[in-house]
Amino acid sequence: MRLLATTNGGLESVASAELAELVGADPERHHRGVVAFEGSRDDVYDLHVRSRTCHRLLEVLVEGRVEELEDVYRLTRRVDLAAQLPDAPFGVVGTRHGSHEFTSMDVAERVGQAVIDGYREATGRRLPVDLDDPTVRLEAYCYDDRFTLAVDLTGDSLHRRPYRECEHDAPLRATLAYSLLWLADYGPDDRLVDPMAGSATVPIEAALAATDRPPRPDLEPALAALPRYDAARFRRRRAAFEPRSPSLDVEARERRAKWLRCARSNVAAAGLEDAVDVVEADAREATLVADRVVTNLPFGVRTDEDLRELYGAFADRVRDGSVGRLVALTTRPDLLPLAVEKRHDVPYGRLDVSVVVAEP
Repeated sequence: MRLLATTNGGLESVASAELAELVGADPERHHRGVVAFEGSRDDVYDLHVRSRTCHRLLEVLVEGRVEELEDVYRLTRRVDLAAQLPDAPFGVVGTRHGSHEFTSMDVAERVGQAVIDGYREATGRRLPVDLDDPTVRLEAYCYDDRFTLAVDLTGDSLHRRPYRECEHDAPLRATLAYSLLWLADYGPDDRLVDPMAGSATVPIEAALAATDRPPRPDLEPALAALPRYDAARFRRRRAAFEPRSPSLDVEARERRAKWLRCARSNVAAAGLEDAVDVVEADAREATLVADRVVTNLPFGVRTDEDLRELYGAFADRVRDGSVGRLVALTTRPDLLPLAVEKRHDVPYGRLDVSVVVAEP
């Protein structure tokens, strides 16, 4: 069956590489922040246990070409809705890009009407609609002349990690933190340092990955409500994954007492006190010796001059130390005085940020 995975826009290649590693998939970019691939229901179960880059997994119900709004209705009516959907409240999220004489809301409305009509025709019952908290969430994408309708299999996004008891003022999404680690080619044998760790998302994600612990052990995915999926089988497959216990060298550095407490709280919540060291250190002054340095460079400094000073002093520590590879997220890559080998531009909320990779 055809599946979609949503991820961080601009880093679709990282999610694709992870999907290939975990389930042997051969993904292609569907549109920004979404990749498409062929997979099985067992792949869906396993990815809900192990994926660290994906936000949601969806099963494609129908795809086709559209020229006008009624084509959206016509394509949706092709779906065997009685076999695909439970008798439960549903909602539709419409997304439209391109030049059309209709809106995203129009797309969602026509899909919703087609679902109601098709299900009633097949079963004699009218599916209830709940746009705020639906049991079943449908995603309708209309990109130029291509239409895709998919059902959300995940529910609560995979990027929400249960260890995050303490949030930084500028929190780093856990899936993005892991993508930085992937770009750093981090492995369990590497010494990893995050010199500006904040609430320790990067070090925790590194330790979770190195020990092969499920990133969302608390997840009850939305697939449990769908007729063709088996929630008990998903739970059995999750229970079958056994964490490893390698000896790790992961260090979270932070200079502010508030965020040192926050980092230690999150490390404890993740059960990683023996795997992640949280130490007080100033990135402008502390010596850097590490195989991998992965960090989210601060951007909430009042002026460019303050940032320039911070980035310059940090770059000096990178050059003067011994660093195998540096991966950093920043809003101002132009202020980082290091030779950048690769750069990925990533929309992050209302910010345009970049992931830079350097091998000093």
